Amino acid sequence: MVDQRIEAVVNNLSSLILDHAKLMASEQHAPSRTSDSSDEYIAEHKKWVKELREIRARFEDLVTGVV
Repeated sequence: MVDQRIEAVVNNLSSLILDHAKLMASEQHAPSRTSDSSDEYIAEHKKWVKELREIRARFEDLVTGVV
């Protein structure tokens, strides 16, 4: 049961990371906003990706006992 919950958290975090990365990449390759707005949009999603990756790494370390 615990392993399933751990897997669910890791999978959901990974899904969020991919969603934000796809939005960021889409805007980079085919901008749909003004230049400044596009830069802000990309920066915001880049921030989400970075922070979610950090959360996932800390969570994985926590549940595996990595110090």
